[in-house]
Amino acid sequence: MRVLSLSHRLQHHQVDNHTILNAPNLADYEAIVIDILQTAEVVHRAARGEGFLSTHADAPVVNGDGADGQAPLAALLDRRREELARALERGAVVAVFLAPPSSITGVVQKQGLDRYFLLPAPAGLAWDASTVRASEGSRGAAVDYAHPFVRVFDTFAHQMLYRAVVDDRAPGIGQHAHVFLRSAGGSAIGVDIRVSQGRLVFLPTPANLDSDWLPPLEGQAMVEAFADALGATDGNPPYWHSEMKVPGLEAQESRVRELAFAVEQAQEAHAQAERIAANLARVRQALWAGTERSLEDAAAACAQAIGYEAARSGAGDPVWLDGDRAIEVVAAPADGAVEMGPHYRLRQRLETIIAERAVAPRGVIVVNGQRLTRPDERTREVADALRVAAESVGYALLPSRLLYRCALAALEGAPQERLEAMRQRIASTNGLVDLEDLLGEA
Repeated sequence: MRVLSLSHRLQHHQVDNHTILNAPNLADYEAIVIDILQTAEVVHRAARGEGFLSTHADAPVVNGDGADGQAPLAALLDRRREELARALERGAVVAVFLAPPSSITGVVQKQGLDRYFLLPAPAGLAWDASTVRASEGSRGAAVDYAHPFVRVFDTFAHQMLYRAVVDDRAPGIGQHAHVFLRSAGGSAIGVDIRVSQGRLVFLPTPANLDSDWLPPLEGQAMVEAFADALGATDGNPPYWHSEMKVPGLEAQESRVRELAFAVEQAQEAHAQAERIAANLARVRQALWAGTERSLEDAAAACAQAIGYEAARSGAGDPVWLDGDRAIEVVAAPADGAVEMGPHYRLRQRLETIIAERAVAPRGVIVVNGQRLTRPDERTREVADALRVAAESVGYALLPSRLLYRCALAALEGAPQERLEAMRQRIASTNGLVDLEDLLGEA
């Protein structure tokens, strides 16, 4: 039996210490430790782009769609949640160090993420403020001394600092929960909960995780607790055990390894298919996106289809790259006609570039006016003042419905010469871009 510990350092030869980002497949383990607080901090760091973070296969973790060879953070977190659910379906025991519920912000495509996103819950329950409540204390004791994880608590009982409690009186939780540790005031700080075919074991936290004495003591206790909870055999087999042959065992073990590899390959293919499907769905979203960020992302997907590279400038603004040519991009959605607001934003950016670099930059405003009207029925997407301003200052106004049609032409196999002509037209037009002659050939 091997134990996987996520962001909670344990010292034992049977423990694999990792983070949620660089761990192997969670479903490969039947004994898992998760420090909720520290795991959330790792996700925060990845969302902020701090340091070089990678997966178990050394793929860089990026907070966005990612290029070939990169691992998008949102897809990786989805995969981890699925892996943990599969582990519990296989009967795994997951020890979780409690922390107060709190949101995790900044992960692209993951709004509403919280610290407990990873954990499945019994039907009708959720790991939120209704079941897990913030609290602080340093006194507690066992109420079920026979529970295997009491021995883990005993290693730091005199230096405990619990940060949350489980409300064992919450509706529906009583039928699933067994309390084995309580605080001095009677709150549940050690709770064993049946989830699917496995168990979640909530534990209080030690006061000082950086101490040198705790990891080996806690590691030994954790391995013994998992062994008892899972009914595992004690210790490692003796050196001569492989000499004792069992007919068919080697072939079956080889088969298990082959199937495990096939499952891992299928998971990677599934994650890649999800990324491709999400990118294609954003092409269509260009027709109705209602916020600047969602229209930026959708327009970038369309632009990439016709040969642009979507990137960010040094100031963090969206740009489309075509060889040595860069186009500053502003997204402008509106329920009615797009008015002058995006003009001022783009003009300020262009003037800043001229002042700092003494070059003549190009710009485009992707306009999605009358966004809730069918694309072929839109009659006034852009205000006259904005059209005149674009012609006067010298930048392009690109209706999102035209950009969408360009992306469709590319996805349907339009020749590269036509796509290059589209990019040239977008880069050189002052005012409304007209692409009908190029789209009419599709």
